[in-house]
Amino acid sequence: MYVTSEIGPLKKVLLHRPGMELEHLVPAYMDDLLFDEIPWLARARDEHDKFAQALTGAGAEVYYIEKLVADIMEDPQVKSQLIKEHLDLSNIADPDTRGAVDEYLMKIPHGETVSLLSGGLAKRKVRDLKDNLSLSDLTPVGFPFYLPPLPNMYFMRDHGITLQDGIIISSMFSEARQREPLFLKAVIQHHREFENVKIQPTEPMPRGIEGGDVMVLTKDTVLVGLSQRTTEQAIETLAQRLLVEHPILKQVLVLQIPIRRAYMHLDTVFTMVDHDKFLFFPGIRDVVYMYRLTRGKGNRVHAEQLGNLKEGLEQALGHSVQLIHSGGATSYEASREQWNDSANTVAVAPGKIVVYNRNQLTNTALRKAGIEIIEVEGSELVRGRGGPHCMTMPLEREEI
Repeated sequence: MYVTSEIGPLKKVLLHRPGMELEHLVPAYMDDLLFDEIPWLARARDEHDKFAQALTGAGAEVYYIEKLVADIMEDPQVKSQLIKEHLDLSNIADPDTRGAVDEYLMKIPHGETVSLLSGGLAKRKVRDLKDNLSLSDLTPVGFPFYLPPLPNMYFMRDHGITLQDGIIISSMFSEARQREPLFLKAVIQHHREFENVKIQPTEPMPRGIEGGDVMVLTKDTVLVGLSQRTTEQAIETLAQRLLVEHPILKQVLVLQIPIRRAYMHLDTVFTMVDHDKFLFFPGIRDVVYMYRLTRGKGNRVHAEQLGNLKEGLEQALGHSVQLIHSGGATSYEASREQWNDSANTVAVAPGKIVVYNRNQLTNTALRKAGIEIIEVEGSELVRGRGGPHCMTMPLEREEI
């Protein structure tokens, strides 16, 4: 594992193929699970498979988190510990219920255990495992799951940040997503494929730092979005750890974006597409602010405000940059495509990116700027409010 940029040729990538968690979305609690619509699972899987094929066609080896987790469950202690961690973050109060769930998840095949941990464990299934019923067993009309589904699982980028030869485990802002990074952490700690990979020295982290808000611009520079999901406290903690206590970075850039559902993460409005080119949603250009954090006096972090986005990037990176505006000539057109993740692209090599085919105006602008694009279908995947960048966790990129 080794990542020192957003654009180096992609060699290995981690994905999650959408599962039954999408079929456990119902209108009554979509808001709680951070969804605006209900994707059609069969079509979403087909689109995701073709997305994975596009990545392999560009030279990347694809790993699936669900397969890796099933692998490590061959060790009963690892399986038991992962189940315990999920149950610790559940709302199960009755000890008999917890014991029944624990016993059931331990004895079923590993793949089924992974599927239930991510897809959701319904109360009706647990009720049949118990002699004495609890109140919660009888109230499925309220919330029908003991372990809620994790429909955002296929946005693998958010679970962690690959930095140099290690990973930073995310600390998810929303309760609905707090269990997701447990899978990644267990795989890093126990899978033979990751025996030489370390968890970067950032833990424990305050609540609120997610991978969709962090971009590795160079070997010693990361850009972090101050957003709806990543907080000031988490950014300051990250900077103190990686600039001062364990100095593997020289600077942490911060881009503050509006706190809105439409711009939940930095990668919904901004991605890197080439050495000197960035794709940016112009609808927020007058309401973003840029800062730089560096090592200051007394082993503390020093913060300074930079100019506008373009000026700030040029000042921090030491060379000129070009901002390619997503969307069309009007704010109306740009906002429509931004909602459909026009700015959410992933590079497979410098100047070569994967995009949704539906964002025709943005894709035209990218081609005019000399960017090679690989278009994929995303009519169902996009219903979760995420694009190619959200769905990919790079594990290895060539250095540039």
